[in-house]
Amino acid sequence: MILLPLALAQDAVTLEAVRTTQAGATPASLSFVLGVSGALDARLSCSGQAYAISERVRSGQTVTLSLDGLALGAHACSGSLRLEEADGSYGEMPLSLEVQVLDALTLTVDKADLDLDAQRISVAGSRPLTRVEVEVFDATGHAVGRGAVSDAGSTPLELEWSQPDAEILKLALTGTDQHGLTASLELSPWSYAIPHEDLHFATGSAAIAESEAHKLEAAYGELSEVLAKYGSIVDVKLFVAGYTDTVGDRAGNQGLSEARARAIAGWFRSRGFEGSVAYQGFGEDGLAVGTPDETDEVRNRRALYLLAADEPAVSGELPRAAWRPL
Repeated sequence: MILLPLALAQDAVTLEAVRTTQAGATPASLSFVLGVSGALDARLSCSGQAYAISERVRSGQTVTLSLDGLALGAHACSGSLRLEEADGSYGEMPLSLEVQVLDALTLTVDKADLDLDAQRISVAGSRPLTRVEVEVFDATGHAVGRGAVSDAGSTPLELEWSQPDAEILKLALTGTDQHGLTASLELSPWSYAIPHEDLHFATGSAAIAESEAHKLEAAYGELSEVLAKYGSIVDVKLFVAGYTDTVGDRAGNQGLSEARARAIAGWFRSRGFEGSVAYQGFGEDGLAVGTPDETDEVRNRRALYLLAADEPAVSGELPRAAWRPL
């Protein structure tokens, strides 16, 4: 790339290129940093797609030709640049560059790889990562901890952070790949099980009796207090899980627990909870008290009202992850 001698001698223009980008991010581009005033005409073709700038420019100005709309993959770009100064002298040069559009970088974390007590997390990227940073937020929304790790380029990366003793609501992660492209991910390990008195349902029924509604009202009061405290920091969601004892047919109990969980979830929605609501029935699984079949155990006829920002992890109490949105 060579300008005519007059233009080159005056440092008429400097080229700066963003050659690699990713889907959904700022597109690749070619910028012209002007050292003189005049008229700029730049034309470029990338994989058959045409781009052009033709305008008056001034010394010290930067003009950018944005190469938007390119599909994923590598693209050969070629064209020409003409710069004419006010006195009529001009310079011309060919333009040629390779640009690449990658899939958007994504970050993932297996909940088993998050240890809040040890203040350690393992982060995987859809491409090798050269750096991962974490910022940790407490229940007031303030950042109370930070950590970072750099690498030549691998995935996953494990990092640690330091923090004072505090209730952690959110972790904000930023990962950088070998091209300097970034991705972000927010995690909230916070959850809160609303203490409540379980409803009594008629045998084989999922209808909430009017005489039982006061129990849900008490739980809704607790829910509202938690929402007022944390709702501005994390997106609070409600998960309702239903359980039965071991009396009766297992398949029937599964369906009954799901219907009751849905009824409770619907009550909270109609009462005024505006966040995301999901429900799931576990039937005879996840028993609070282990019993043999056909055992009438009131402690197993229960429900769980869980407030959380992320879907709850599979556990002994929540043996499956098949939450259904209301």
